[in-house]
Amino acid sequence: MSYRTMFREAVGEIPPTSIDMDRVIARQRRARRLRRVGVAALAAAAVGVVLVGTTAVTGRPRAGVPAVPSPTNPPVRTPAPSSGASFTAMDLAIFEAVGRVAPDLDWAPRRGAPEGEGAVWFSGPSLSGYTPDGYHGHGRVRSGNRMGVLSVQITDDWGPLGACTAEALRTSGCAVTTGPAGEKIMTLSARNPALGPDLKPSGIAVSSSVQVQRSDGVTIVVRIRGEDEDPPLSIAQLAPLALDPAVAGQAAQPLQGNTEARRRWVDSVVLASLQRHVPGVTGAQGRGAAMTPGDLGAFWGSESTTDSYAGQGRVLVDGVSGTLSVRIHRRDPGTAGDLTCDASTRTHTCEAGTGPAGERYRITTDGSGVKAERTVHVLRRDGVWLAVSLTAGEKGKLPLTAAQQQAVALDPAVNLTDRFG
Repeated sequence: MSYRTMFREAVGEIPPTSIDMDRVIARQRRARRLRRVGVAALAAAAVGVVLVGTTAVTGRPRAGVPAVPSPTNPPVRTPAPSSGASFTAMDLAIFEAVGRVAPDLDWAPRRGAPEGEGAVWFSGPSLSGYTPDGYHGHGRVRSGNRMGVLSVQITDDWGPLGACTAEALRTSGCAVTTGPAGEKIMTLSARNPALGPDLKPSGIAVSSSVQVQRSDGVTIVVRIRGEDEDPPLSIAQLAPLALDPAVAGQAAQPLQGNTEARRRWVDSVVLASLQRHVPGVTGAQGRGAAMTPGDLGAFWGSESTTDSYAGQGRVLVDGVSGTLSVRIHRRDPGTAGDLTCDASTRTHTCEAGTGPAGERYRITTDGSGVKAERTVHVLRRDGVWLAVSLTAGEKGKLPLTAAQQQAVALDPAVNLTDRFG
């Protein structure tokens, strides 16, 4: 699920408006945005639409940076994780900080949620291409009858924060200050048309954001979009939330323990290897003869644990489709045999050998036509097992050559990872 979809589930469909306050942020990181694709860009776009408005703030005083809260133990209230997810250390750090910075804040059900559904926190890795490069989370919050959506984004690839532009000063009360450890802090706030079916009498909603850039290159962006002129978090509370000891301590590794980030990282190395070794490969949609070529990752599904990975998708090369699967095991899965070859027959061929890094491999081809399947098994010297299998599509041909399939299987980049714990 993309972050645009997740955000719409949380706050509803957002109509376009004429002034984009997030352009202020975008100008500080233009070079980075030009090379970013995937979920991170969708998340920035979705939240960017939230922080827009046609009513400018003029003469807003610059917000000072309150002192960082002391690391007391607050009453920690938590929403539910999004469907199929579980909370990570970063999620729990944010909840702890919220309890410290805003002890009166509570979590609220998303707009339009079914009767009886509780509050939900949507979170996961943001992506640069297919590669996880940061954290993004958001959920609806309330303080009394004040409602809004809180979002937190953390990355080490934000780019340097610049000075406030004249437009930012005029439209969003931009202010740049320095934090207690030398952090550069930029705050923005604007009055926007209120959205949704339950418009308040004034028809105005206030949205605010703070960007905290640390000396280690990590940038923490905290945003609140109020549903009226009195959001449940003030702009003065956003920087303390980003600077809170719980958030600050986890932000250097915001994806630690994030199983979704681990799965997506292995996806990224598998798909990157496939693109390196198979020029022009795309994803293929559908099972019939009519196929729509598309983004490779859009048609790729996978699951992973700390010790194994299994990914599969339909691929298309020069009009020929097939199904590719990649499996990686940290230990002997007991399915590859001893990597020796049986005698070849009319419908079975086998080749065994040693790779450039001392790996043992075996390439087998079984069947013909639409039943043809080629598998490359690899046993690496560190004990990792890998299998890359390819089955023919409707034309009865295999879209990859044996050499291309072997190159993916022997690619040392295609491996499990321990970087996310």
